[in-house]
Amino acid sequence: MPEPTGKETAKKVSLSIGETFDLSLKSIRRRPIKATYNIATVALGTSFLTFITLGSIVFRQYTEAFISIEAYQYWLAFISLLLCVMSIASSMTIAVLERSKEIGIMKCMGALDRHILLLFFTESTVMSLAGGILGFLFGSMIAVVTYGLQLGFDVVSRVSPLELLSLFGLSVMVAFAISISATVYPAYKAANARPTEAFKVEV
Repeated sequence: MPEPTGKETAKKVSLSIGETFDLSLKSIRRRPIKATYNIATVALGTSFLTFITLGSIVFRQYTEAFISIEAYQYWLAFISLLLCVMSIASSMTIAVLERSKEIGIMKCMGALDRHILLLFFTESTVMSLAGGILGFLFGSMIAVVTYGLQLGFDVVSRVSPLELLSLFGLSVMVAFAISISATVYPAYKAANARPTEAFKVEV
């Protein structure tokens, strides 16, 4: 009996979005410490950005004095986000090495490169959403207390819900961007790993 071709195998092997999401959650739960580290890293970076941006919005409401966010603070936010990318990339690269046998087994069972990529990017998306939401909440609370004590809580209360919603969207998008950027290389490395080589790796 002839062996199935690559196209026939690709048709047989499938991984739905729901199955990918379920596998990603299971993988995150199996590695709570690393997942918490990645989420906390994203949350810290986005909370700083939220704090700076919300401060700029609050200062626009404070028309009695010429107060503005200094440009260097935005550069500090950018550098902190860049460090987040490097930190998460390092963590995800180590995770690929630790999961080499798992990836090898998946490939032996018929998983394609795109399935491995989708799995890693889904994990990254879940953690980025959690980190972005936590970062927005933490950064907003610190900003409200800080600027409320500095300028008055009546000034802080002038910030419109639409501006807060826009800031929330910005925080989540930035969190998603830095997480995906940090996952590109580790995911590519995992997807291109050969099953025979994966079982030789010891961490």
